[in-house]
Amino acid sequence: MKEIDQNNVSRYVERFLAGETTSAEERALYDYFSHGHIPAELESYREMFAWYGSLSQAPAAPEPIRLPRLRRWQWTGVAATVALLLGLGFVFRMQTADLPEEYMAYEGSYIIRDGKKITDLRVVVPEIRRSDQLVSERLNQLDRSLEEAEDAFDRALMEDFDMSDPDVAEVVKASLSY
Repeated sequence: MKEIDQNNVSRYVERFLAGETTSAEERALYDYFSHGHIPAELESYREMFAWYGSLSQAPAAPEPIRLPRLRRWQWTGVAATVALLLGLGFVFRMQTADLPEEYMAYEGSYIIRDGKKITDLRVVVPEIRRSDQLVSERLNQLDRSLEEAEDAFDRALMEDFDMSDPDVAEVVKASLSY
């Protein structure tokens, strides 16, 4: 590689921008733009090459963090804490593992009974299903009542008119078949 000077720096910059320079040439460009006299037409590249040059410098290795040495009784405490956390995680996992898969759709649901919030899905899901069944039964009763009322209205209307006349019967039946 030739040394970069004012005569060939433009060619090296063009090659750099085209991605055709080697690592050694790039380092020489970074050095040239940080120290040398730069032609006016290339002055706008000084900041860019300074930035690239700062990337190539390896940062200083951070000082390692020194942790205090733990004594045997302290390690025992750490081990007991880890064992306790693993045990609690296993217990909580087992509590949800024995629930039927369909109960998971109700995850986060709760009921309030006697002023207390209950989140146990074994209690909540049957209560939800019972409530759903009660609502369905009430809606069915309401539908039957409405049908009975509609039938009674139709019968009363037919009794008020002379249904033996075919024209009257046709108009009444047409108005009832809404």
